[in-house]
Amino acid sequence: MTSDAAPTRQFHLGLTMSGAISAGAYTAGVFDFLIQALDEWERAKQGGIPDLDPAALPDHFLGIKVISGASAGAITGAIGAVALADEGRTPRLFPKGGVQCWLPKLYEAWVEKVQLCADAAGEVDFLSTGDLDGAWPKPDEDYFASSKIRQEQDKKGPPAMSLLNSRLLDAIAHDALKVAAVRAPRAYLSENLHLYFTLTNLRGVPYRLAFTGGDYHMLSHGDRAHFIVTGLGGWRTQSVFCDGDLGAGLAAAWLAPPPPPAPPASDAQIAAAVADAAAKRDAWKDFTICALASAAFPVGLSARHVFATTADYGVDAQGRFRRYPDETLADTPIIEPNWAAKGDFPFMTADGGTIDNDPFEYARFGVKADLKPRNDPDPASADRAVIMISPFAEPKPPLAQGMPAPDVVSVFRRLMPSLIDQARFKPGELALALKPDHASRYLIAPSRIEIARDAAGDRMLDETGREKELDARYAIASGLLGGFGGFVAREFRDHDFQLGRRNCQRFLQTYFALPGVNPLIAASSDAAKRAFKALALPQTEAAPHAATKAARVCLIPLVGSAKEEVAAPQWPRISQNAFDRLRPRIARRYDKTTTALIEANITNFVQYWAFRLLATSFPLIGAKRLALDFADAAILSDLIRRDQIEGFADVPCLVETKDGATRVVLDRDRMRAILAAVVHPSNQPRSASMVLNDLKGDPAFVYQSVKDALDRLTQPDCAGRRYALMRAPWRAWEEELYALAARPPRLGIVNAYRTVRQKILDGLAARFPGARARREESGAAP
Repeated sequence: MTSDAAPTRQFHLGLTMSGAISAGAYTAGVFDFLIQALDEWERAKQGGIPDLDPAALPDHFLGIKVISGASAGAITGAIGAVALADEGRTPRLFPKGGVQCWLPKLYEAWVEKVQLCADAAGEVDFLSTGDLDGAWPKPDEDYFASSKIRQEQDKKGPPAMSLLNSRLLDAIAHDALKVAAVRAPRAYLSENLHLYFTLTNLRGVPYRLAFTGGDYHMLSHGDRAHFIVTGLGGWRTQSVFCDGDLGAGLAAAWLAPPPPPAPPASDAQIAAAVADAAAKRDAWKDFTICALASAAFPVGLSARHVFATTADYGVDAQGRFRRYPDETLADTPIIEPNWAAKGDFPFMTADGGTIDNDPFEYARFGVKADLKPRNDPDPASADRAVIMISPFAEPKPPLAQGMPAPDVVSVFRRLMPSLIDQARFKPGELALALKPDHASRYLIAPSRIEIARDAAGDRMLDETGREKELDARYAIASGLLGGFGGFVAREFRDHDFQLGRRNCQRFLQTYFALPGVNPLIAASSDAAKRAFKALALPQTEAAPHAATKAARVCLIPLVGSAKEEVAAPQWPRISQNAFDRLRPRIARRYDKTTTALIEANITNFVQYWAFRLLATSFPLIGAKRLALDFADAAILSDLIRRDQIEGFADVPCLVETKDGATRVVLDRDRMRAILAAVVHPSNQPRSASMVLNDLKGDPAFVYQSVKDALDRLTQPDCAGRRYALMRAPWRAWEEELYALAARPPRLGIVNAYRTVRQKILDGLAARFPGARARREESGAAP
């Protein structure tokens, strides 16, 4: 279907997908259901759904013309584009019915394959060490550099490029590009589908501005890749911004292997056909490399080498030029870069989300009818919008007062997280997206509902007798470890993928709708308006706009399989055994990575072995134990805090009974937060003061409540439970110390001395109580 058959009442849609690390599984789930809903709507238009008359559908057209993404969003956009072209992959169903995934390539990439610790031995995962064995990857499996960049391969083998094995991502990209046959174009996709991936250009593009009195020089590191994919869609439409922007063309047909030259074919014809097919494969490979480059999380994942030329930053023969999504810059070329010499300009990249984690503006400008005015936000007349998919919706408290410490190391450690947080802070886009009466921008973010429970763990009922629901404190399972935690377990990523599908369904049913007075909706029959009426907005989000108060009709009507409710996934938890598998795998990866880094950077024999012994060999004072303890504690602490490891779901609340009434002082979430604070990289027991210092910001935590909670978890009814605490046999500054009973503190020489010293002090205090009282009154340290 092309625009020849599409109604003139068209709604132009752009998608933007934020950087999210492992939470990209949620973004993939949202995109997966969105395509399912559009496919089913298109099938209904063609009369393919029994008992549904196409004439009973809303009489408007909706099409996607631009997709922008950063980091994990870029990978989702890239794999999603390939999945849209793949004829051979059909939706997967759950064994008991219902759609598991509509685009299997997305599910495989984000749920099944991207993992820290593979289930089967020998499989490539983030902790395997195949990238450090000294062998260069095969050319067709190497996704480090664009096809036009010649790589020099040192005989010593490739260097250590990242803390994690990034060849896992190469393998996922390689498998994703395997397409046996390309399907017919989808009617709701633009004939020229524009995709933008943000990049951090580590080389930098030089600029010079001439001022009266001198020149101002600067480097720009915020970059992007623009691709125009044809053959995915049949919607004939234009984009003033995207069509006039420099970009690389790709055809969906290039994904499938071409037929061999028809006989009789000369050797020259065969060679030309082989070269042409290789060039087309390389074009799609370069496309995926740019997506991987956008996801090159600093240090954790490998940087990528992207090919460009100085002409890519100028004006071409057709008058296209590099456009910037800004009202004052979009319609004219800005100053030309201050190149020392023109020609090839390959550059190394880092995570595109470091500078632009929410490339909303590329999608917004892509759908604009004109470059100058903003898209119409009025629900009564809006005809274009951008949907932003942003997986990180959980509150992120500021650091505690006095943090970070003023020393150089502490400040430096906080610098990169601060830059990433700032890249995600775009109040202009987000504030408008959250307005229910603003119809040109929308936001899909994780939302999970759970049943409220009382102190005894029983389900609570509301005044009508129904189970009382509330927003869960933690929405996505991949949110732990700053977004890396989804790689710990497939269960986490599967949960987020299915939650993304469910949230997208609710979004289309509730929020993505226009009132009947809008010209796009007005022409539809009254029966269609009633049949596809949007659900009522939550009371807290009721819109003040008069047009929005009227009955609203879904912009994407849910029909066929998209109408079946997507089940809410169960909150996932891993077993203790699954957690215990991580440490030896991390240790092996640590040894190989550290050794490779030392060999590559230290040539002095004495220094080499000194660093080698300290980093990998000494079990008690070496850096290896410190690193492993830190990783072990960081992972376990977050798993406990977020109730994502078995054995902590039923931790008791801290309750208080007064005047015959019982109230909850600390609920289960807060009790788990206290347990998480007890787990510390030092593997030493913690006092109430230490725990409280880690929990600043929540007024429910005061010294007494924390101390009472720690004591509660040492009671006999907790014995044998994973959340049970033990008291250490020594104290610190007269405070009792606590540790998980399942993770007792190491005894060692120091702790043995502390234990003996404490017993002596306790014995003296018992024998001479007056001396101890006088000592405490004098303010002397114990």
